[in-house]
Amino acid sequence: MQLGIDNSVAAAGIWRNLLMGSRAERSLDLERLRDLINTEVKNLRQRKQMGKLSIGSPRPNWEDMP
Repeated sequence: MQLGIDNSVAAAGIWRNLLMGSRAERSLDLERLRDLINTEVKNLRQRKQMGKLSIGSPRPNWEDMP
C-alpha cells in the first residue's frame, strides 16, 4: 500500500534531481530520500538564519548582450 505522502516525497525527489542536473527518476528508497531532503532543508534553514543564503547575480538578458 502506498501512502499519499510517499507520492509527495517521490515528486520532491524528482524535482531535486532535476535541479541538481540528474535524471528525473523516481527513487525506490523513499525512506532514504525523505532523510536526504530533511537534511538539505535543515541546512538551508540554518544558512538562512546565519545570513549566508544568497542567490547569485542574474544573467544578463539577450537584449543587453553586445
